[in-house]
Amino acid sequence: MTRHQLPRWLMITIVLVLSPAQADASAGGAIPAQGSVPDMAQKGREYRVALIPADTAPADGVLTELSWHYELTPGAVMPAAWLCTPSVCESLSMARGSTDALAGLPANTPLSLHFVLPGEGMLKRPVQGGAAQVFINYRMQAQ
Repeated sequence: MTRHQLPRWLMITIVLVLSPAQADASAGGAIPAQGSVPDMAQKGREYRVALIPADTAPADGVLTELSWHYELTPGAVMPAAWLCTPSVCESLSMARGSTDALAGLPANTPLSLHFVLPGEGMLKRPVQGGAAQVFINYRMQAQ
């Protein structure tokens, strides 16, 4: 036996002990949800983007992490942004990132992005929106 090999009995024991735990931990997946960010010209107005999932999340799935990415043209005024469910919103500090702040909610919870330009009045040059995508990472609840 070299120093990099485990005894055969120990490897079999590890496989037998970890297999059920790994099967439960890996039972899940990720679903992309997409939308389009509208052009924004009105300060103080809330712009909402409903995210439409490409696939339907299983009813017994539970959110573990959400990863987002949205596109906006750079400009002098950047909007505040939130990733929301019908009951709670998570503030987004960047156009790309991930969070586990909504972990534990049902995986099929409706999601939306919300944007608000600071101030009041109209912009001379609107902030142009682009694509928005959120990956819904979930695991299956134990039966």
